[in-house]
Amino acid sequence: MFFFIKKIPNYLYIFLIFLTFNFIEFSTNSAYSKTFVVSKIEVEEEYNINFNKNKVIDRGFKKAFKDLSQMILERKDLNKVTDTPIENIKKLVDSFSILDEKFINQKYRSKIEVEFNRKKLIQFLNSKNIILSLPKKIDVFFLPILVDLEKNSFNYLNDNIIVKNWENIQENYFQINYILPNEDVEDYLAIKKNFKNIENYNFKKILKKYNSENYIIMIVFKKKNDFKFYSKINFGDKFLLSNENFINKNIQDQSNLNSMILNIKNKYEDNWKSINKMNPSTSVPIRLSVNSSNIKKSLKLENTLENLDFINYYTIEKFDNNQVIYKVYYSSSPNRFLKEMSNYDIIIDTSSPNWKMK
Repeated sequence: MFFFIKKIPNYLYIFLIFLTFNFIEFSTNSAYSKTFVVSKIEVEEEYNINFNKNKVIDRGFKKAFKDLSQMILERKDLNKVTDTPIENIKKLVDSFSILDEKFINQKYRSKIEVEFNRKKLIQFLNSKNIILSLPKKIDVFFLPILVDLEKNSFNYLNDNIIVKNWENIQENYFQINYILPNEDVEDYLAIKKNFKNIENYNFKKILKKYNSENYIIMIVFKKKNDFKFYSKINFGDKFLLSNENFINKNIQDQSNLNSMILNIKNKYEDNWKSINKMNPSTSVPIRLSVNSSNIKKSLKLENTLENLDFINYYTIEKFDNNQVIYKVYYSSSPNRFLKEMSNYDIIIDTSSPNWKMK
């Protein structure tokens, strides 16, 4: 009798794990149905005898697909989806909402929000050999310096015409939010002291003051109407250098100035997208074990895995009285996985082939 009583907890636990396993099989499938949401889509159409609301909505779908494409694809891949027929776009739509609609001066105006099915979109892009980047907003410390090579001088913040116009260039697909420094005499003097060799200056003192792991230092060299944008870019643990040249551009011409700013912002967006690329076909399995006696830890892990965008799917590979081993397919680097898990207060011991949740 004593033996039977002693074994009951184990039987109950096996039963619970069995239920958990079945739940995970269901939930990982549903993870594929996450959607990409595109908002602020504005459509306008003449309201007359030929007005057709369905055609207006189709135009909204096209605009939403264009915005989403610019949000998740690098510019080099955009031309591969530019001429996608509306019939194919509609197959990717999960749902849509008309947020607002008005009839003004015989015109129909509406704002819509469109949800695209993530799994279908990935399959569609894979068929065109395109790897998407997961849309992810990021705050970036932005330090812009304009160096006039002819005058042997520089402009910083309020004196910088590029800075004055930087925030005027906004697109619905932008993911980067630029945070400018304060007007600081120490910063100004440090730049002034080093501006003749500004490309090699490390900016450590200024960066430390603002305590941001994400930053862009943009140094623009001007010589007559030629411009070189030299950028030091750091996104987390990824450091990049970028050079963009513009020839015969009048910086006092608003059209020229806007064009340069948009081009550079798109370049930064591409740099950010390159880090967030998701390729399910090349995902590497990560094995992660949890003590089987701690159900709370298992549930916390499962909830966290459900929230990570780069998770393709996961399942329980093995369970017994000692441990539960999860097999996780993650479409990015193991270091990124560990960092994202730490953001949810989950620390992982990587000292053995099967990583362990502490």
